Amino acid sequence: MRNTYLFLFLCILGVTGVFAQHTIQGTVISEADGIPVPGASIIPNDDQSQGTSTDFDGNFTLTVAKASGVISVSYMGFATQRVPYSGDQELTIKLKEEVNALDEVVLIGYGASEKKDLTTAVASVEGLESLSSRPVSNFSEFLQGNLPGVTVTQDGGDPTSSAGIVIRGLGTLSSQTPLTVVDGVPYYGPPINPNDIESVSILKDAASAAIYGAQAAAGVIVIQTKKGKQGKMQVSIDTYAGFQSANNLPTPLNAAQNNEVYNTAADNAGAQRQSAHDPETNPWGTVTRTNWMDEIFRNAALYNLNATISGAGEKSNYMTSFGYNKTDGILVGTSKDRYSFRVKSDYQLSDKITIGENVYYSRTEALGTNTTSGYSGAVINAIYMPAAASVRNEDGTFQGVVPNELSDFAGAYGDVYNPVALLLRPTTSNPVDYMNANVYFDYKITDGLTFRSSYAYATTRTKYKRFEPIIRELGRANSENYLYQSYSDENRWVWDNQISYKKSFGLHHIDLTAIYSAQKTNYEYMMQEGRGFSSEEKYNQFLENATTVRPTVTDVYKDALTSGIVRAMYNYDNTYYLTASIRRDETSRLGRGNQDDYFPSVSGAWRISSMPFFKVKVVNDLKLRASWGEIGNISSVGYYSFDVPLSNSLAVMGEEGNYDSRGFYVKQQSNPDLRWETGESFDLGLDASLFENRLSLTVDYFSKTTKGMILPGLEDAHQGVEAADVNGGEVRNTGWELGLTYTDSAGDLGYTVRGNISAIDNEVLNLDGYNEAGIDYVLHDFNVRSVLRPLRSAVGEELYSYFLVPHEGIFQSREEIEAYTHEGQPIQPNAQPGDLKFRDTNNDGKIDNNDRKFMGSYLPDFTYNFGFTLNYKNFDLNALFQGVAGAKAFNAYKYSTYNASLQGYNLDNRVLGAWSPENPGSDIPRLSTADDNSNFGTMSSWYLENASYLRLKNIALGYTLPGSFMDKVLEGSSLRIYLSADNLFTITDYSGMDPEVGNNGVDVGRYPLSSKYVAGLSFTF
Repeated sequence: MRNTYLFLFLCILGVTGVFAQHTIQGTVISEADGIPVPGASIIPNDDQSQGTSTDFDGNFTLTVAKASGVISVSYMGFATQRVPYSGDQELTIKLKEEVNALDEVVLIGYGASEKKDLTTAVASVEGLESLSSRPVSNFSEFLQGNLPGVTVTQDGGDPTSSAGIVIRGLGTLSSQTPLTVVDGVPYYGPPINPNDIESVSILKDAASAAIYGAQAAAGVIVIQTKKGKQGKMQVSIDTYAGFQSANNLPTPLNAAQNNEVYNTAADNAGAQRQSAHDPETNPWGTVTRTNWMDEIFRNAALYNLNATISGAGEKSNYMTSFGYNKTDGILVGTSKDRYSFRVKSDYQLSDKITIGENVYYSRTEALGTNTTSGYSGAVINAIYMPAAASVRNEDGTFQGVVPNELSDFAGAYGDVYNPVALLLRPTTSNPVDYMNANVYFDYKITDGLTFRSSYAYATTRTKYKRFEPIIRELGRANSENYLYQSYSDENRWVWDNQISYKKSFGLHHIDLTAIYSAQKTNYEYMMQEGRGFSSEEKYNQFLENATTVRPTVTDVYKDALTSGIVRAMYNYDNTYYLTASIRRDETSRLGRGNQDDYFPSVSGAWRISSMPFFKVKVVNDLKLRASWGEIGNISSVGYYSFDVPLSNSLAVMGEEGNYDSRGFYVKQQSNPDLRWETGESFDLGLDASLFENRLSLTVDYFSKTTKGMILPGLEDAHQGVEAADVNGGEVRNTGWELGLTYTDSAGDLGYTVRGNISAIDNEVLNLDGYNEAGIDYVLHDFNVRSVLRPLRSAVGEELYSYFLVPHEGIFQSREEIEAYTHEGQPIQPNAQPGDLKFRDTNNDGKIDNNDRKFMGSYLPDFTYNFGFTLNYKNFDLNALFQGVAGAKAFNAYKYSTYNASLQGYNLDNRVLGAWSPENPGSDIPRLSTADDNSNFGTMSSWYLENASYLRLKNIALGYTLPGSFMDKVLEGSSLRIYLSADNLFTITDYSGMDPEVGNNGVDVGRYPLSSKYVAGLSFTF
C-alpha cells in the first residue's frame, strides 16, 4: 500500500512539473533616450513558436515552460540582446542603437514597421532632433527639401499663409492636400506645435496610403507626438529669439527720376508732357521725401518658447507641453501669435487593457495682407506711390499721392493707395480656437490578437472682425467705411475600430488588420457687413452703430464618410514579402448610385541580399519592392455637387425699389451622376545598405494617374447658370527619386552627409467628359489687372501651363520692323524701334491670341537638396541646401511697374535701363505713355523667367555644455545653446524678389520670403 501511495505521489509531481508555467513580463526601451520600442521581437530559448512582440508602449508578456533560460530581443535599428531569466520576472531591457537607416522603425497606416520590411513607398523624415532649433512656425516649413518626391512650396512670407505640399506631382485641378494623421487619428486642424513632434513618415503611393481611405489620394503625412521616457519626471525648455528681414527688394524711382521717365515716355509717344512732371510748374514733385520700401518693410521680431513635462512609470506614461510662438511679419501690420497646449497620457489597467487620451488646444491669431492683386497689393502700391509724397500730413493723417493743396496734380500719379495706410489703417482681429480630444482603448484579446478603439472630437471656432475707415487722401479714395464680422463653427468626430493579429510561425510572419472608420462634420458660417459709421473710434466699431447693415451671408454643410479596410501583410524568412489591402468608402457627397466604391492595393518585396547566390560583401542589405494601388479622392468633390442648393442675392424689386430685396436663384447645375475621382499608382523601388551600413540608398520609379478628374464643366451661355461639376479627364505623373545618406566618424568627429533628387513629368492625358464639343483645354480665371491670363491646362501639356505668344527680342531699327512682313504687309505695323518683337506662329500676318503657344509651367524639372551634420565633441553643425531646376515664373510684376502707359504710377528703377538708341542692348522695351505695340498687354514670353534656384535653407551651430559642469549646476541636467539661420542666401537668375512665388508661378509682387536669424537654448532637467 505504501508503495502505491509513493507511486501516485511521484506521478502527480511529474504531471505538475510538466504543466508548470512561468510568466515573464517586461518593457523594451531604447538605451539612448529611454523611449519604448514597439514591435520588438521577443523569442524565448530560440523557440520561434513561443515568441511574441512588444505593444505600442514597448511592453510584453511571455509564458514559458522552462524555469530558466534566455530570451532574445531584437528590433531593426538596434543590436540584438540575449537576456537570461529565472522564474517569474519583470525585466527592463535596454536596446543599443545600430547605425543602419534601413533598420529604423517607420510609421505606417495604423501601426509601425521596420523599414527593412516595407513593400511600399514610405519615407521617414530625418533630422527631427533639430526641429526645436529651427525658426519655423509649422512642420511644413521644416519639411521643405527633406524628402525626394515631396515638393513643398512656400506661398510667400505672409504670416497667414501656409506652405503647399505636393507629393509626387499635381494630379488634379481640385483640392490636393495630403491627409495629416497625428497619433493614429486623421487631423484637420491648424498646424500643430512642431516641438511636440517625435517622428514623421510620408506615405507616398496608393498602396501605402490606402488604409486611410478616400482622403489620402494626395498622400499621407503620419506624425507621432512625443511621449514620456521611463525614469524620473523630465522638464524641457526650448526657446529662441531673433529677427527676420527681407532681401532683394525692388527700388522705386525717386522723385527726379519719375519726372525724367515720364517726360521721356511722353516724348517717345509724341504726347504732351504732364505739368505734374514739370519742375517749374510742380517743384513739390522734384523732392524725394519717402522710400516706400523702407516704410513698409522692417526687421521683424521672432520669439518662440516651449516647455514640456514628461515621464513614465511601469504602467503609465504622460507628457504635457505648452508652446508660444510670436512672429512679426516683415511687412508692418502683419503678425502671427500662437498658443498651444497638449496633455497626453496612457495607463495600463491590466495585462490586457490599456487606456489613453491626447488633448491638444491651440489659439492662433494671424494678420496678413493682400500682395496678390495688381491693384491693391501692398508691395506693388509701394512701387506705385510717388517718392515725393510723405507717409503722413502734418496733422498726422495719411497723405495721398499729393497733398490736398496740390490736388490738381493728383491725376498724374494714378489711383494709388498709400501703402502704409493700406497696412496700418484697418483694425483687424482674427482669433482661431481649435481643440482636438482623442481617447482610446486597447484590449489584448489573446496572444497576437488585439483590439483598439479610438474616438476623436475636434472643434474649430473662428471669429473675424475687420473695420476699414474712410480713405480721404488723394489717390484711391473711398468715402465710406465698412465693418465686416464673421463667425464659423466646425465640429468633427472620427471613430476608428481596429482589430489586429500579428504572429510568427517558424519562418512565416503574418500581420492582419481590419478597420471600420466613420466620421462626420458639421459646419456653419455667418458673415455680416455694416456701412456708414458716424464715428470711427474703436468703441463705435460695432454693427449696431452702422447706418446700413447688409443682409446676413450664411453657409452650412454636413459631411459624412465611412470606410471599411482590410490589410494583410506576410513575409517569409524576412526575404519574401507580400501585402494586400482593399477598402470600401462611402460618402455623403455623391448621389445615391455612386456613393460607395472599392479600392484595392497590392505590394511585394524581395530581399535579394538574403539569397545564397548573393555574395557582394560591400552590400549589407538589398531589397527590391513593387506596389500598385487605387485610391479615391473625396477632397475633390463638393459637399452637394449632386444636388446644388439654391443661392440668394439682393435685387431691386419694383420701379421705386431699393437694392434690399432678397431673391433666390439657381447658381450652378447639379450632377447626380458625378463619380469618384480615382488615383492609380505604380511604384518600383530599391532599398540598399552598403559599406558596413554606412551608406543607405533608396531609389524609386513611379507612375501616378488621376482618373475621372473632377472639375467645373464648361458653361453654356444660353443656360444662364454655372455648369455642373463633371468627371472630365485624366492626369499622369511619372518620375523617379533618389535618396542617399552616408554616416561615419573619424576620431572625435562624427558626420552625416545626405542628399536627394527627384524628377516628375506631369501631363494631361485627356479631358474626356469636360465638354461634349471636344475642347481640349481648361481656362483658368486667374488674371493680372483683367489683362493678362497666362495659364491654361490642355491635353498633352502640364497642369497650369503657360500659354503665351513667343517674343523674339526688341526691334533695333525701322528697317528691321519693315523687314518683318507677311505677304508684303508688316506684321507689327504699330511697332517702333525699342518695341518687342513677337513671333507670328500661325503665319497669318498679325499678332494676336492665336499666336500663343504652350511654354512650360511653374512645375520644376528637378527638385533636390543636400546637407550635412557634423558632431565634434560638444559642438554640432547642421546645414541644408535646397533647390529646384527647370521651374519658370511669370513675372507679372513687370506689367505695371515697367509700364509707363498706365495711370502714371511710379515705376521700378530698372526702367532707367530701358531700350533707347543709346542703350540698344536692353531687354526692357522703350519708355512710352502709349503702348501702341502692346508690349505689355500681350501675354508673351517676355514675362517668363527662369525660376530655378539654390538656397541655403538652414545652417545651425550648437554647443552642449559638458555634463560634469551641468551636474554641478543641477544634477542630471543638460543645456545646449545654438545659433540658427534660415534662407540665408539664394542663387537664382530670377529678377523678382524671390523665385519661390507660389500661385502656380504668377508673381505680382508677392509677400517675399525672409531671412531668419535666431539664438536659442534647450534646457532639460
